[in-house]
Amino acid sequence: MATIRVTKASTVKSIKRQFTEEFNCNIRLYKGNQFADEKTKISELSKTDSAGGELDLGARSRVENVERYFMETFGIKAQISNADDTKLADNSMTLTQAGKL
Repeated sequence: MATIRVTKASTVKSIKRQFTEEFNCNIRLYKGNQFADEKTKISELSKTDSAGGELDLGARSRVENVERYFMETFGIKAQISNADDTKLADNSMTLTQAGKL
């Protein structure tokens, strides 16, 4: 089980790095309909008052659950994509499967 640390002080770049290291897949975080800049902090994107926390994810965690977590916890749209960030993962896939797309 991998732990992804997501706090209001986390940057987009640090979250993306954690996903790449742990699951060999990418996460896209959005500011509106645009990709969020990698230097942007979660606090700048967040539409909620959540302080964040640790997200415990396993290799079998489903893409849709991770995306829902970011939306429900922070109000941030997130999408999981493959290792080279060229294809979005299907919601029913696991994070491991997404990395192998």
